Amino acid sequence: MARKPRTSLMLPVVLVLIAALLIGIFYLRNRTEETNRVYAAEAAITPEPTIAPPAIYAKPTEALLRSGSVGVEVQQLQQKLKELGFYTAEVDGQFGGGTKTAVVRFQEQHGLNPDGMAGAETLAAIYSANAKQMVVTPKPALPSSGQDLPMLVNRTNPIPDGYTPRDLVALKDVVPKDMLILKDPDVRANRQAVEALVKMIRAAQADGQQVWQVSEGYRTAARQQELFEQQVQQLITDEQLSQESARKAAEQTVALPGTSEHHTGLAFDLTVPGRFFGDTPQAQWLENHCFEHGFILRYTANKEEITGFLPEPWHVRYVGEAHARFMEEHNLALEEYLALYR
Repeated sequence: MARKPRTSLMLPVVLVLIAALLIGIFYLRNRTEETNRVYAAEAAITPEPTIAPPAIYAKPTEALLRSGSVGVEVQQLQQKLKELGFYTAEVDGQFGGGTKTAVVRFQEQHGLNPDGMAGAETLAAIYSANAKQMVVTPKPALPSSGQDLPMLVNRTNPIPDGYTPRDLVALKDVVPKDMLILKDPDVRANRQAVEALVKMIRAAQADGQQVWQVSEGYRTAARQQELFEQQVQQLITDEQLSQESARKAAEQTVALPGTSEHHTGLAFDLTVPGRFFGDTPQAQWLENHCFEHGFILRYTANKEEITGFLPEPWHVRYVGEAHARFMEEHNLALEEYLALYR
């Protein structure tokens, strides 16, 4: 009996497999098209999800916010301080002088180190539910002694044209001999300021701080111009600065003519010969006691952006005891104190 060829037996099987494959492909294609139509329909009726903006008081991720910091976290800080009454300027996300002053005031009111930087402890206190509203400093009454408000002299408030200090006297004619070293034997100042200076130095010497030198008192505009140009030349020589850069740098430490407190006849630079004054016990004594005698330290740390000058622990200004005590008690620069009367 003749055997059928193998190919004739396999042909039906192959045809069945091809048919099944074609059916599968057709089914998958239809399924895919249906799925795409469903997705397209859902996309047409489902709005794109929106991302909610972060809460304005979200916990800051920066460990420290300080002068020069920028961004949303500074903006959040400003907004919170504004609601608490410490910040009154524009919420712009830039940590400048106004923000630093607001942080200092918050820190002072909440018993924190008033360094003007918003670190972890300060930020925690600001965003705490227990954060207190700013206590508004009451407007002080003018001293009953008849003292006028102190004159403000700075970069934006130059001495009036033609101003001449009242009652200038030479210290050598008023100060007891051997009480003070006079760097310039002809140094002069307002008589009332000199008399207050004598009382202050006498109190300091009674506390054991014997050696004091008056380096500067009243200055004319011509003398101020000379000192400014000397500082410019020193910066050009020592720091290799250009003329323009040296003048800008000099303005941080030496006032331009017409903008120096020494023009009032009420300011003194007190020093100790041969030593940096800021490192002396005399400097510490001044910081603790000068207000008791009607003087203020005019340029202090944390007030640079208000006064426009770096700290000068040797520079005292006579304003009268009532004014000086109030500024000491409320940690106010002269600019801040006078702003209370506007």
